[in-house]
Amino acid sequence: MLRNIFEKQDWHFVLLALLVVSAHAIIDRFNYYFLGEFWGLSTATWLWIGIIAAIIHQLYVMVIWRVQLETQWLTVNLPRLGYLAYLIDYTIMLAARLGAIVLAAAANRGSIFIPDDARWATAFILAIPFIWLIHSVVKYYSYKRIAGADHFEPAYRDTSWTRKGIFQYVPRAVYVFGPLGFYIPGIVLTSPASLLLALFNHIYIWIHYYCTELPDIKRIYGPDNR
Repeated sequence: MLRNIFEKQDWHFVLLALLVVSAHAIIDRFNYYFLGEFWGLSTATWLWIGIIAAIIHQLYVMVIWRVQLETQWLTVNLPRLGYLAYLIDYTIMLAARLGAIVLAAAANRGSIFIPDDARWATAFILAIPFIWLIHSVVKYYSYKRIAGADHFEPAYRDTSWTRKGIFQYVPRAVYVFGPLGFYIPGIVLTSPASLLLALFNHIYIWIHYYCTELPDIKRIYGPDNR
């Protein structure tokens, strides 16, 4: 059982360690880009709050998903409240990750120069696929499925992968286009701290995909799915 729960988590922790060490080195080496404060907290503090929020969120998801797949503990012991409690926790932690990116941008705003035309054009270009993704998720996919409902509710396992909206062009659109929204606050407020935190989240989301979600997909839907 433990072997299945921790499948590929050795790679997860190695890659996460490298990611954290790299972030620390950048913050330390280029500290003059990470000045400023917001709500009495320094930019560096907001950066580490964001990094810790991302780590807690993805470790929580990994543990819940894997334990649920292996033992069905939540749905057996808390059939009515188990998934709901998880979904609330998931949403709060996701909001904390996004909030930290915005607050880091507010603390560190104006720390680099990007011409107005360039930053607004870049933000607009990134927003187009991001908004299309949100629309496709709401209309065709569902937030519950993104949060991992197929680990809890067998009915989801009998449905095919969505091939509508943005998903008809990019099957893993949530991973490809979702992280683009992370960069918008840093670009608009010209904040290198927010951009670094967005990059950390972007890379870590892909680590989650390859080390946690992809093995789970193969267990739930079969080895040919990815």
